[in-house]
Amino acid sequence: MYSSDLEKEIVDLINVKGKITFADFMELALYHPEHGYYASGKEKIGKRGDYYTSSDVHSVFGELVARQLEQMWRLLGSGRFSVVEIGAGKGWLCHDILNYIKNEYQEFYEKIEYKIVEISRDLIKRQSDTLKGFEEKVSWESFSEGKLSFNPIEGCFLSNEFVDSLPVHQVIVEDNCLKEIYVATTDGVLSEKIDGLSNPELENYFKELNINLRDGQRAEINLKALDWVKNISLCLNRGFVITIDYGHLAEDLYSEERHRGTLICYYEHTTSENPYGRVGNQDITSHVNFSSIMEEGIRSGLSTTGFVRQSTFLIALGILNKMNDVKGDISKLLTMKNLFLPGGMGDMFKVLIQHKGIDNPELIGLRSMSEPGLAKEIEGY
Repeated sequence: MYSSDLEKEIVDLINVKGKITFADFMELALYHPEHGYYASGKEKIGKRGDYYTSSDVHSVFGELVARQLEQMWRLLGSGRFSVVEIGAGKGWLCHDILNYIKNEYQEFYEKIEYKIVEISRDLIKRQSDTLKGFEEKVSWESFSEGKLSFNPIEGCFLSNEFVDSLPVHQVIVEDNCLKEIYVATTDGVLSEKIDGLSNPELENYFKELNINLRDGQRAEINLKALDWVKNISLCLNRGFVITIDYGHLAEDLYSEERHRGTLICYYEHTTSENPYGRVGNQDITSHVNFSSIMEEGIRSGLSTTGFVRQSTFLIALGILNKMNDVKGDISKLLTMKNLFLPGGMGDMFKVLIQHKGIDNPELIGLRSMSEPGLAKEIEGY
């Protein structure tokens, strides 16, 4: 009757409580310590998994991020520099960053330490295998009860496709009243129920963003992302935060174009809008509201350095020159183009950089496409 042990456990929980928020359902589906999607040994990333990330497409992605990190290190005074990656997948972004820094920036390599915050035992094992040879630089840190396990750092917090996987509340407007979508059961099968808001912060969320949803509009609210920003600011003495993910500014995210919200599920490189199928065996994500992350950052002591498309970020960091180096290899060229071509990853993914304890840093990855040197590089490609 049930597709998984986790689905049965969730149904039993609902039978006791009557209903749970969608955020609670998503938390269990993804992060249940035994049966959740991220806790399982199922292949998640790559050809045999459910989706690709930029760091799995080509090593140039990590190499260019490394170039940005090296400049950040110099701006902070060239001392000890900690990189904290939140949710590191198979570990390839960490590998490519450290490998490039070791080969190109020896002095920086001597000063860097790399912390990975990961809750999945299976992924920690995979990351450890990927990162053989960098044992002296990498450590794994825990995250429990909403807190990170280490003292505040000087350096950079980095995440690539992490925020989109945080549990979200789902809301809908009925008769011009904001209501919440809960998960209940009908004849023992998971179903949705619309009721009053479980948390007053959900209504305040839109008021602070000056967003008015239309009648019948459905949307996601990621309160966990706000908590994440607060935690990062507390753990950053001085430095930067790089957040790479798919998403939009609030005005675009909650526009008529996305009347049904942005929740999407991934299973073996196919997509579905049904989060109640394959419970614990499929990824569930929603697009990131970058406006809320910036606003919460400002409230928590993080200034906004810049916000750009991934294509702009990679071009500014020199991906076109990297492509010139492999012009004779069509396969590598096509793979690298996937990271920044219009209409694909380059447009879908955005890069938000925030800073703390440093005045008005000018970062190479945030350069304007009209900057003379960069414009000439683009024209010459």
